[in-house]
Amino acid sequence: MNKSVKGINQLRIGAVMSYLNMAIGSLIPMVYTPLMLQMLGQDEYGLYKLSSSVTSYLSLISFGIGSAIVRYLIKFRVQKDKEGEQQIFGLFNVIFWIISAITLLAGVAICLVTPFVYSASLNDTELAKMQIMIIILTTTTAISFMSTPYTSVVTSHEKFVFLQIINILTTVINPIVNIVVLLLGFKSIGMVFASLILTIVIRIVYVVYVRKAINLRPQYSKMPTYLIKEILVFSFWVFVANVVNQLYNTTDTIIIGAIPALATVGVAIYNVGATFSTMMSSFSVGLMSVTTPKVNTLVFSNNSNSELTDLMIRIGRLQSYIVSIVCTGFIAFGQPFIALWAGEGYEDAYWVALATMIPLSIPLMQNIALSIIIAQNKHRFRSLVYLAIAIANVLGTIACVNYFGIIGAAVVTGIATVIGQGFVMNWYYWKKIGLEIPRFWKSIAKLFVIPLLMCVLTLIIKIFVDFDSWITLFAGIIVYVLVFVAANWIFVMNDYEKDIFRGPLKRVISKFKR
Repeated sequence: MNKSVKGINQLRIGAVMSYLNMAIGSLIPMVYTPLMLQMLGQDEYGLYKLSSSVTSYLSLISFGIGSAIVRYLIKFRVQKDKEGEQQIFGLFNVIFWIISAITLLAGVAICLVTPFVYSASLNDTELAKMQIMIIILTTTTAISFMSTPYTSVVTSHEKFVFLQIINILTTVINPIVNIVVLLLGFKSIGMVFASLILTIVIRIVYVVYVRKAINLRPQYSKMPTYLIKEILVFSFWVFVANVVNQLYNTTDTIIIGAIPALATVGVAIYNVGATFSTMMSSFSVGLMSVTTPKVNTLVFSNNSNSELTDLMIRIGRLQSYIVSIVCTGFIAFGQPFIALWAGEGYEDAYWVALATMIPLSIPLMQNIALSIIIAQNKHRFRSLVYLAIAIANVLGTIACVNYFGIIGAAVVTGIATVIGQGFVMNWYYWKKIGLEIPRFWKSIAKLFVIPLLMCVLTLIIKIFVDFDSWITLFAGIIVYVLVFVAANWIFVMNDYEKDIFRGPLKRVISKFKR
């Protein structure tokens, strides 16, 4: 089997495994999160999420350099320069060692500042727990940074099967370990410590795989230090985009946690709602990870904008199937699901989820466009736009949260997403990058006809049928999914999309016939 065929199989199998991982990652929280909420309690869960949100800002210390690794590794591979690939690998290793050291220092600083920021909303015991979690989470982040060059090597060599096996194992093992930790009575501190141990194990696995299976080792002599300036210039605008993502994903939680009237309870409710947006986002990001090398290869091979648009449509349609069923299904079944799943006190989580999920669907369906402009080194405009709307989002949240609570914070975030990531970026992709955006949306829009009709019909049925028990709710969801799959298979899906599922199924059947 030649390399191109192997690459196609890795991509297809990796994509299927990516979605399998996402399915597992979506199903596990259905069981895991209610148990965690019950064992931790609303206040402790809110404290755990607040600590995670605060330390998540440490990811910015990487300055966006992580996004450059795959690009430069592939560049040397395309040039068939093995020594150059090893040298750039060594350079990135050194860079991330330095980043990890800075992360540890920054984490200590955050730990010392925490009591001054949250003394009005947290008591002394909560502040002490939060500081301990910040130190552990900081260490976890530092070790993750040290693993970044190795995971990038696996991606650049298109070893998607191994990558997804590790992702699936992590998805399954992490909640199991957390449940064991909670049963032993270690609460939130035990959970973050277990995450640290798992991160260390994963780093060791990646190092061994890269050295033994890929046969690539970092070379620290003759490192291409002349590329550092180019890397930093390239990464700067990715860094700005990462700042924006942090402002979008965690600032609401940090602001809510500092308000005495909301504090940890408000954080808990908001994060339950945001959980569903995170689930939907993970599906899109998972597919994006296996298409990044393909995008870089097309760009470096000087493919036309029409060919790049074809790829954008092909991947965007796959993402749209997931986005459409998750969004419309949640609109239809979200309220009774949250009532049964999270229990009393989390009713507002439904509206938080809707306010963030629906606007987020626009950029999720176009994630491949982000990969394209990063590969072309044309992501500066996007970063500036996102920074502007992120700042507006923070100011809007501060202004609204005291009057409209957590729902107001979510609505402000949703509006900012529609304006910046929707209207402005589509104009940029179309007019400045040259992607055929009208053709993209013409192909994508028809995918939403069936799920929207199904959603409206389900809301009408809910007037006459109560989905207030797990049996009736699951029955409704199963019927919804089956109708969605059947209708799209018959009326919407093209041969490429069907072959993603038919191909592996045919191979399995043929093996049984032998």
